Amino acid sequence: MSYDFYKVMHFLGLFMFFTALGGQFAQAINGGDAKQQPGRRWVGMFHGIGLLIVLVAGFGLSAKLGVGFPGWVIGKMVIWVILGGVGALAARKRSMAGMLWVITIALGMCAAYLARAKPF
Repeated sequence: MSYDFYKVMHFLGLFMFFTALGGQFAQAINGGDAKQQPGRRWVGMFHGIGLLIVLVAGFGLSAKLGVGFPGWVIGKMVIWVILGGVGALAARKRSMAGMLWVITIALGMCAAYLARAKPF
């Protein structure tokens, strides 16, 4: 597969993931029983599939670049793990959902900076 293919797939996964995460935050902020939310299943599917696509395409990009595991790649993987669990945290701590939403945006920007600048 080409570098461009992996990059497009990485962005597809990001769009799926962040859309689903926004849905999780909206559900948490609106309250109510999480099991009675009609779109809960779709949100969960897009969240998981998006995370998987981001991971696989990210490793494909890393392999195409031939960089191995420098600090910026490890930093992006740490951010990926944190973002994978932040939706569940928002569902459990609904009072923190708004703040977690802002933190999620900041973490996304940090990941973008690491990918673009490759500072270490």
